[in-house]
Amino acid sequence: MFERYTEIARRVIFFARYEASQFGSMTIESEFLLLGLIREDTNIIHRFVPDGPSIEDIRKQIVAHLTVRRKVPTSIDLPLSNECTRILAYSAEEAERLGHRLIHQEHILLGILREENCMAAKVLDQLGFKVGVIRDELATHPMDEEPAAVGVTSFGPLSAFLKLHNPVLPDAGVVPDADTAKRIAESIWIPMYGKETIASQQPLKAELKFNVWIVSGSPKSEAALFAFILQKDGRILSVGP
Repeated sequence: MFERYTEIARRVIFFARYEASQFGSMTIESEFLLLGLIREDTNIIHRFVPDGPSIEDIRKQIVAHLTVRRKVPTSIDLPLSNECTRILAYSAEEAERLGHRLIHQEHILLGILREENCMAAKVLDQLGFKVGVIRDELATHPMDEEPAAVGVTSFGPLSAFLKLHNPVLPDAGVVPDADTAKRIAESIWIPMYGKETIASQQPLKAELKFNVWIVSGSPKSEAALFAFILQKDGRILSVGP
């Protein structure tokens, strides 16, 4: 289903799935797709609405409308809701309309806007997003090539830490197994949270979803640590408690 999606667009789906699981939803709804979009591409809001609110404020606005339930284990595959299924179909249509070979995160943004009655579209409409404006912008920028290293989430202090203390990654730029993913996660967590905190999170769990390793601490902890690690080159996509 996702063969035509760029790596970044696939990660939007991955993060949407993760957001749904954290809020205890058994389906991936439009609001989780939008949360995944702004989590993966932190510049997409201000690209089309320069005076728009911060990503944090948008997230708070979305979360205020959500009901938090018991978290769903990440091992459970969550299906797309009917709204999200239509959104992804619209995304493919938008790529075709613009003559783009691949489906990018911008096409997903257009797909959300076309599903006018969903929560995510209403949030974007209030922010001033317009389908026509986005289409015009995308029509002037070729998007056929897969981006090599754009869309990597920035983590402020974490980014600085990685530049100074980049963990040793496997040869060939691939994280081949769960044990390697766990070691990378621990090398990131220890300077941030301390060895005692990491010890309290044992045993760690690592799962591979959408070519991203999800490493998480013990669910018995009040704030289980997590790290998302790109399988192909060990890049840290997200980290936190």
